Amino acid sequence: MSRASVRDALRRAERPGRLGLPLGRFRLSRRPGDLLAVLVDENGGVVFDPGARIQGAAPSLDGRLVALEVSDDGSENGRVLVVDTTSRTSTEVEGVAVRHARMAWAGEDLFLVDTQGRCLRVRRGETPRTLFTTAAGARVVPIGVGGRTVIARTDQERTRLTGTDGAGLLDLPRVRSISAAEDTVLALTQEELVSLWMPGLSSARCRLENLPGVPVHAQALPGGGLVHLVGDGHSLVVRLIADAGVLAPAQTVAISGEHDVRTASGLSWAQGRAWVRIESPAGAPKVMPLEEAACSTGEGRRSQLITVTAEDGAEIDLILTGDPGGATLLEVYGGFGIVDLPAFEPSVAAWCELGGLHVTARLRGGGGTGTSWHTSGQGAGKTRTVADAVIVARELVRLGLTRPERLVFAGASLGGLVAVSAALAEPGLVAGVACTAAPLDPHRISEHPSARHWADEFGDPSDPAVRAAMDDYSPFERARRFPGGRWPRFLLTTFAEDSRVSAAPTDRLAEVLAARGAQVDRVHRPRMGHGGNHLDAVHDFAASVLDFALDSARVSTGV
Repeated sequence: MSRASVRDALRRAERPGRLGLPLGRFRLSRRPGDLLAVLVDENGGVVFDPGARIQGAAPSLDGRLVALEVSDDGSENGRVLVVDTTSRTSTEVEGVAVRHARMAWAGEDLFLVDTQGRCLRVRRGETPRTLFTTAAGARVVPIGVGGRTVIARTDQERTRLTGTDGAGLLDLPRVRSISAAEDTVLALTQEELVSLWMPGLSSARCRLENLPGVPVHAQALPGGGLVHLVGDGHSLVVRLIADAGVLAPAQTVAISGEHDVRTASGLSWAQGRAWVRIESPAGAPKVMPLEEAACSTGEGRRSQLITVTAEDGAEIDLILTGDPGGATLLEVYGGFGIVDLPAFEPSVAAWCELGGLHVTARLRGGGGTGTSWHTSGQGAGKTRTVADAVIVARELVRLGLTRPERLVFAGASLGGLVAVSAALAEPGLVAGVACTAAPLDPHRISEHPSARHWADEFGDPSDPAVRAAMDDYSPFERARRFPGGRWPRFLLTTFAEDSRVSAAPTDRLAEVLAARGAQVDRVHRPRMGHGGNHLDAVHDFAASVLDFALDSARVSTGV
């Protein structure tokens, strides 16, 4: 199989583009042939193309103005443009740096929080005005509600809703996410969903334990809300209606089935309707009104869900896409309570077209079955996450779905650490491991720019239990203990514009592995960062991973 075949398969998978969810009268969509998403109208016509990555958008209530957060490189550091949709011109908000900021309008006033923690009011023709500065460790989110802006201020214990003048409106338990639709706010806390009707501040509530799954996304609707859940491994969307103080299920739409595993990758309220975006690992996203989702079917190669059992009896979900028996790419993560959703990836569609099997493993540390699944893989429990990955590799072989010499681990960010550590658990477990932008040295986690956000996940190294766990799963320690002989191959990739993860530990580990006799491909990619990237750069990177996996699995690449 030639490298040209890999690239041709990727181009075919990339061709459909990626349709965005409605934002008022607009969408952020990457159209077929585009390298980045652009702002389009409801008919798909281009309203504005900033020529840079759009990280967020907020239309004003009348749709005349749209605030865009754009990033000119892969660093995720952004600036704000205000687009006049009538003239299709833009004005940059000078002197304001942002990074994945939430933005909200009240009339022609734009509210946002910049990278310095300042909550700003931006008015065209004036210098941005600082309303207040966010306290250390707090999170501030402006929300547009019925033509006004409400500020959600979250600390370690609670979330306080205030007006832009600082006047208190309501206190809630600490909120995980919050959204608005017309006059309704929907807040997701650790224990419940709370719907608030802002004019009278009346509320309705639903305990999470009464829902048929783990919440992933929540979106306000007038008089209620939508919530995307994962229950028994499958995605479903529940519509909730407020009635006499209770937020009660009114409609349940199954998105996924045992032999057609799909996910709801986003929810929105626009044009008087609830919308959902549905996709699968090899099926490009489709956006549709919620009422049509119940009748939709998957496109492209379908995925299925199976479970395997860990040594302690825990059931681990696996999402399989493609044909068993060929080269197998096993993708792992297992951290930060993130649910591994079966979202569309052109590389998965291409891999399957080339005859491969793709597997996503929902390891402990992720959000698979709720809080306990996450906490069991935190801190000292991170060894359990790695052990889960090892069990999955063994079980795929035992079930006859692959062979060790055809099995390759893949992991990015935290998943790269898990993949490398698992691959070094024993000789001959896998043929290779593709590790991308990973914090590979847990003992020196503080060397990374984003380390302050990871303390709860990795734990305190001064804790003896945490340190012992790090000694066990650290790729450096495992590389030194590895008996040699049947080494897996390694593809260790970092990104030049990564603002979260340092390349230094990857360099060090590459030297340690090579000195021990392992074959290591060390790649540092320009023009790429930890977040979204240009499609051409993503294409080249994905092709390199698939080439490596095919070659490691002893499928000729023609080179």
